[in-house]
Amino acid sequence: MVCFDSKYLRVELYEGPNILVSQWYDKCTSEQYREALLKFNSYIRLYNVPYAIADRRLISELSDEDTDWTLNNFLELFVQLPLKRYAVLNSFDEAAAGHLKRFLNDKHHPIPFEVQEFEDLTSAYDWLVSVEA
Repeated sequence: MVCFDSKYLRVELYEGPNILVSQWYDKCTSEQYREALLKFNSYIRLYNVPYAIADRRLISELSDEDTDWTLNNFLELFVQLPLKRYAVLNSFDEAAAGHLKRFLNDKHHPIPFEVQEFEDLTSAYDWLVSVEA
């Protein structure tokens, strides 16, 4: 089920395994970026999703303001999600990839669920639904 679809992001719920997949496609405004992350959180809560994939391969470097917002506002909400596992495909952009590392390793808001990085969607999906989950 498609939850959100735009020129810069698609969020889709795979209902059988209850996995939410977000795929970034293009640049967006600061407002669109922040709104997209909040929508992602709301879908996880609405559908009580235990597993999520964030395909960030095509996301570009964030502004300093968006980086600060992500670390100081969004992360506090993110760590409260009912996720069990979160799979990430990191950005091809080195600066954007560095932002993700800061997000995942923030000392003030440690992530309480399993997180793993992958190179492709198939490996991420397989890990999410593996027996250990």
